[in-house]
Amino acid sequence: MNLIAAVGVYASICRARGEPCRYPGGIPVTTEATDARLLARAIEWAAEADSAANETFNIANGDVLLWPNLWPTVCDHFGVEPGEPEPQTLAETMPSLEAEWADIVRTHNLAPHSLAELVGGSWQFLDRAVRAGGAATPPSLVSTIKLRQAGFGDCYDTEDSLRYWFSEMQANRLLPDWQ
Repeated sequence: MNLIAAVGVYASICRARGEPCRYPGGIPVTTEATDARLLARAIEWAAEADSAANETFNIANGDVLLWPNLWPTVCDHFGVEPGEPEPQTLAETMPSLEAEWADIVRTHNLAPHSLAELVGGSWQFLDRAVRAGGAATPPSLVSTIKLRQAGFGDCYDTEDSLRYWFSEMQANRLLPDWQ
């Protein structure tokens, strides 16, 4: 699953169409994210730290988020207006846009991956993250206190993480660089 790919493709298709990139979710839920770089550092730390031996830890960036509050960052990165929210189930609406994605791939000289290859089941992952079509749910949070008390205190700002990974996908010609 790749949430970054799904969000990036959705924003890119909106940009290519000249349409606002409307937040697709429903009732926001307080949640958190984990940057893969943070997870890798925590795993490396746990392999060497005596305080991590035979322990299980939760790993999260360290901030909490609401996707509607992150949406302006997504739109800014791709240079597209956010527009008014429009709840939709992307797993239902996006797979039919394979031809549009193929045009974007050709126009921007991207790596030749189909929409299904690049995003696959991540539409469902994004739908769940933004609670598309769903009712209010309790916050989705984990405590990282045990990890910090054991000696690992690294953290990431989730907005910075989004921009970093979007840029990485653009540098690797997986998403268009609209600049």
